[in-house]
Amino acid sequence: MKRWIWVAVSLSLIFPVVKFYPLLQRMFAESPPEPTMVTQENILNHLQEKAEEKAELNYLVLGDSVARGFGSEKSGSHGYSSLVARGLAEDDIPLHLINRGVIGQTSKQLTGYIQTRNIRQEIREADLISLTIGGNDLLKAALQDHDPLRILTDFNRIQSGYKKNLAAILTEIRALNQEAPILITSLYNPVLPDEPFFKVSNRLLKSWNIGMKEVAYSCRLTHVVDVTDRLMAGKGNWLSDEIHPNDRGYRWMAEGILEEIRANRSVSASAG
Repeated sequence: MKRWIWVAVSLSLIFPVVKFYPLLQRMFAESPPEPTMVTQENILNHLQEKAEEKAELNYLVLGDSVARGFGSEKSGSHGYSSLVARGLAEDDIPLHLINRGVIGQTSKQLTGYIQTRNIRQEIREADLISLTIGGNDLLKAALQDHDPLRILTDFNRIQSGYKKNLAAILTEIRALNQEAPILITSLYNPVLPDEPFFKVSNRLLKSWNIGMKEVAYSCRLTHVVDVTDRLMAGKGNWLSDEIHPNDRGYRWMAEGILEEIRANRSVSASAG
């Protein structure tokens, strides 16, 4: 066989390995350890003390379409945030909900959004803040050039940019408001267990959420709420489309947020 044929065969074998090396690496790599958050403040107690000073507390929601409540069928609903407000009302904490979620928003866009005058003022006046952001960072990378594998090949770069943006977002929020608890919802996996790439996407999302916690836990009174386990228990019955939760999914997310708010502990370690 001529030498050039051997070269062609060798390259044809090497190319798939190189192309899918990030996929193989993600499949077999061990997950980094879960970050631990240490806090001496209970969010529920904090809000109850605030409620004694004000007739109504401001609940500000920032982020993307999930923060906005896209996928809910209820008229005037804001997804998980309206359910959180309803739940805290049962704890004698009346909330004025201000939902500023923007459909399609990325973490980079949110860094600019919180620089606008009205949003900065709402951050200053907030007593509780929810944040859902990052899904579009990954989604838009997958849609670029119609190549979903970009998430695998560019994951480290995408995550690094996200962590930088999240750190800037939290720093800006804390510069404007040092007291309002911040609750960040983790990214969830919309891929069902019986679908291809479930295991790979699960590993990616776990790594993403660990990076989220690394940034969040360096900021005072900032919690990451793991919603994945709650949603996965629904076995697909929590989705309104391929990505967004339906009202059932938002209810489960709200339950996770309320559980985090009501948790009575001085040391909080996320379960992952």
